[in-house]
Amino acid sequence: MSEIKFPLVYELNTRLWLRELSHKHGKPITLASVPEMEFQKWKQYRFDAIWLMGVWKPSEKGREIACTHQGLWQDYTRALPNWTEDDVVASPYAIADYTVSDALGGEGGLQKFRERLHSHGMKLILDFVPNHVALDHPWLSQHPDYFIPAPKSLALQSQDFYSPDGEHFFACGKDPYFPAWSDTLQLNYANPHLRKAMIHILQSLAKRCDGVRCDMAMLELKSVFNQTWKWLAGEMKEEFWTDAIAATKAINPDFLFIAEAYWDTEWILQQMGFDFTYDKRLYDRLRTGDVQGIKAHLGANWDFQRKMVCFIENHDEARAVSAFGPNTRAAMLLVLTMPGMRLLHQGQLEGYTRRIPVQLIRRFDEAGDPRIFQFYQRLAHVLHNPAITSGGFAPLKLNGDPEVVGFTRFYGANLAQTFTLVNLTDSPKEVHFSTDAFDGIETYEHVEVITTEPKRSPQFELWSGGVSVRLRANEGLLFIAKG
Repeated sequence: MSEIKFPLVYELNTRLWLRELSHKHGKPITLASVPEMEFQKWKQYRFDAIWLMGVWKPSEKGREIACTHQGLWQDYTRALPNWTEDDVVASPYAIADYTVSDALGGEGGLQKFRERLHSHGMKLILDFVPNHVALDHPWLSQHPDYFIPAPKSLALQSQDFYSPDGEHFFACGKDPYFPAWSDTLQLNYANPHLRKAMIHILQSLAKRCDGVRCDMAMLELKSVFNQTWKWLAGEMKEEFWTDAIAATKAINPDFLFIAEAYWDTEWILQQMGFDFTYDKRLYDRLRTGDVQGIKAHLGANWDFQRKMVCFIENHDEARAVSAFGPNTRAAMLLVLTMPGMRLLHQGQLEGYTRRIPVQLIRRFDEAGDPRIFQFYQRLAHVLHNPAITSGGFAPLKLNGDPEVVGFTRFYGANLAQTFTLVNLTDSPKEVHFSTDAFDGIETYEHVEVITTEPKRSPQFELWSGGVSVRLRANEGLLFIAKG
């Protein structure tokens, strides 16, 4: 991805996607036999990489828990009222082994899929789950020291522990602020042999894909691990990510590390070598309509901002249409024209409203919102403008209503420039800003403007040295000056 600084990534729930393709074409389809039209569609949509979520060997014990966990039943019913056990699989984040499931096409199928992506100018992103593995991972019998043992007297007082035999107990994977994930075993980063084994896995992945999305990456920070587990596991004395990223990039220098990260750990992880880290703070501010918070966010240090992952939907969050309502298209315009990695999620462009638990491989048949895809079709050709994929960034100095968010992207002295303006309120707004980018324009017909409103014309006026803009409620505009 060295040719594009800020890639556009599309997340697919691999098992659900292949099942739907198989039903659509009336025959089993694996990663080895994905129809050519899928690759052509992604290329047309300007995707730079495909994130295949959930390709690794599933856990049999994980599926047992997924089928019997009554708390999950409620999630299943909300997403798919007529679900059955045939629709349920193990969580893709309870990994039994870092080998591709035979049902998905095996290692050979993955290799062929990656080669076809490369032939269409796209890269492959896969999951890496550093914090835990499935209950039936072979390490439990081969290397029990990789896990965190607990006295029986302690373990019997909590559901945060697992025993394979009723006598030996081990901690389940855990985020310190939530109950343990009962289908996983916590890995012990105080053990240098475990750290070495995880680096070996990363080096293996660097030969099979082009990057990894690292699940809950901040849990492996020394400070977080010790705060959570030092009392039981011993002390983690060295940072994991610094060594792991360096060792992996020694094999594949262009390999991408993407961190799911929270708790203001993003900058720390970037300093350890992560190429991109989740921008959950921007997501939260967009969702609540915190305009001043968004503006403050856009003023962040460039070295920080250019390494963020911008999104309004992924498999952990509510569907964008449900979360953002009338602001969905405006929020989408903002994140897709921001610097950093931009992330889209399966079903987002269709405007689906029901979030699918990762343990389900069938979704509710819904019509979605065609206005979302119609807007994306108008926007797609701009997403490979060099100002967007590789350019600089600056907040716009807007005069007028303070509730409008605006910024510009630019590449080279006179090669490409875009202007994004967004109104996330429920009332019209007017602003104007200074720029000479349109001074050579003779008529309004020569100004390319993309609006989030499919059946309304954009409202703006050009004047010598600037632009005046009127934004309807929940409207966004993108001006393309060059490129």
